[in-house]
Amino acid sequence: NDGDIVAVDGAQTDPKQLSGKIVVTWQPQRGLMLSRFLLVNGTQMLESENLSYQPVPRMKNRNWRIVGRVLWWIRKAT
Repeated sequence: NDGDIVAVDGAQTDPKQLSGKIVVTWQPQRGLMLSRFLLVNGTQMLESENLSYQPVPRMKNRNWRIVGRVLWWIRKAT
């Protein structure tokens, strides 16, 4: 959510160790994004917590990269 504070470990970028984890990625078109990273049958995908969006596969043109694993986040109480 807007205003959340997120702690990211930039040393954790190995796709083989991040499947099922929440990560920060960077895409030229969208900038920074938080998504769940999935490695399914050798295909790397980003999955939104909002299930109305389809997972985004990582294409061979490498149009996005993993910045790091999300360690924790906090948000203002409502």
